[in-house]
Amino acid sequence: MSRISATFTALNGRPAYIPYICAGDPDEEFSLSLAKRLCDSGADILEIGIPFSDPIADGPVIQEAMQRSLKSGFHVGDVFRLIERLRSQSVPQPVVAMTYYNPILKMGPDKFCRSLSECGGDALLVVDLPPEESSSLLGMARDNELDMIRLVAPSTTDARLEYILSEASGFVYVVSVAGTTGERESLPESAISLIHRVSGKSRLPVALGFGISMPEHVRQAISAGASAVVEGSKLITLYSGLLDDRMKALESVERHAREMMAASFPH
Repeated sequence: MSRISATFTALNGRPAYIPYICAGDPDEEFSLSLAKRLCDSGADILEIGIPFSDPIADGPVIQEAMQRSLKSGFHVGDVFRLIERLRSQSVPQPVVAMTYYNPILKMGPDKFCRSLSECGGDALLVVDLPPEESSSLLGMARDNELDMIRLVAPSTTDARLEYILSEASGFVYVVSVAGTTGERESLPESAISLIHRVSGKSRLPVALGFGISMPEHVRQAISAGASAVVEGSKLITLYSGLLDDRMKALESVERHAREMMAASFPH
């Protein structure tokens, strides 16, 4: 059983909170502090984004975070050191590496998967590689005991959904909108219906992302049957304007994360 599967099993039906951070924004030390603060605050799984120069699936907030990271000199290989440092500080939560395919291809898929596994990573989410073109990478991920997280969008047909689910592991990432990441005022009805569609067919937990930014979104997602929520842009917005006082930035993120967790994990 993978660490992600074990985590959902241990939750015993309690929904999971999965925060996203951009590795190296604005530098590795802050990323380390942010990741540890989120995990110490109760996050169940951590998604770490690898900065890329052309992040087409991400909105302005995450694009700017990636640009800050790249400007600081953060490279693909540095994410493995970041995860290794988290493990050395006794952070037990599963780590999902979110990336575009180009960085994997440049490093070499086998080396990338091996490095991610060896540093303590648990899963791979490649947002721009269609499942039909990823059989080789999937094999390498499995050889290195990495879960392959798959995306399902509102435009996904029933026939294609069956295929995506047949090769997914860990959890299924449901995209709330046909667009990029970013904060939104409300969840579209299409997101709710998509959760119903996927959860009715999947043996895996279903996580909703893209636009999750307030407690009401969490309540709506969980009520619709989601097993987890993924949040990123709001967290980045909270800290990015406070980087001149990093302790204040971390405290702001922690307060918000605890509010999000409280929305779906009432005492």
